[in-house]
Amino acid sequence: MRRVFLFSLFLPLAACNGAPISTQWKLRDFNVGTADLAQLRVAMRGPDWVTPTPESAAIEVRYWRDGDDEARAHALALRLQRAAHPGDREALTALGGAPSLTIVELAPRSLGAARSAQQEAARLRAEGARTRGKIDFSGSFACRRTEIPPGPIAIDVFIHADDETGWLPLYADYDAREGEHDQAVLDEALPPCPENGKKG
Repeated sequence: MRRVFLFSLFLPLAACNGAPISTQWKLRDFNVGTADLAQLRVAMRGPDWVTPTPESAAIEVRYWRDGDDEARAHALALRLQRAAHPGDREALTALGGAPSLTIVELAPRSLGAARSAQQEAARLRAEGARTRGKIDFSGSFACRRTEIPPGPIAIDVFIHADDETGWLPLYADYDAREGEHDQAVLDEALPPCPENGKKG
């Protein structure tokens, strides 16, 4: 689930494998390096045994000039929050989205840091410099109220890249277990919810 969320939020969406062709076309020019991140939102629906916890998650971004030591990388931690923008629920319902969708966006305290990173990346590009980067996820986007059952972990994902494009379907019934068969990794990505009396 972490991998899908990061893919949805930060990678070149025009190349999303499995996304509808119409979505790929509309997002063909989307560039997270120049986008207005205040308009970027993702909506996800997970299994009914999962409780979303976006406020406990952080996206860690590191980037550095090609040829430099990674130890000199610029680093920032981006926090998430639940989003409640007028018209979002209606637009998602029109696309077939379930009422249980959780809509998230970058928290206001992270927007300034993210925009500074965009400006720094633009400066490096203007100098002709090539950059390298890493994106990691800490915390958990959701917790589980039971043991992870066998079989597919189906999720739906929608993306709002900007106000002009609006909401677009990205994945429908995508199996978050796909490509990840290590149960320990899944347990870490979906820790037990606190109300279970367990530590996640």
